[in-house]
Amino acid sequence: GVGAPTGLPMIVLAARADSISVTRRLAEMGIRPGVVLRILSRTSGGGAIVAIADDRLAVSRSILAGVQVAEEVPAHG
Repeated sequence: GVGAPTGLPMIVLAARADSISVTRRLAEMGIRPGVVLRILSRTSGGGAIVAIADDRLAVSRSILAGVQVAEEVPAHG
């Protein structure tokens, strides 16, 4: 799940869930591999408010559990 620090741009490596419908919902929300997201704040239930481009999304803990991220590394070259 997303244990990312708040405010840092993170790149989504994988976005899967136990059910196909939730995986599809992640994609509809814009949470898919290759997308950069930032955690704006954590919610009391273990979820988070995330930013993807200009969108702000409230994401539950169970959905976050299927999202794997890595720190975004700027491309060199």
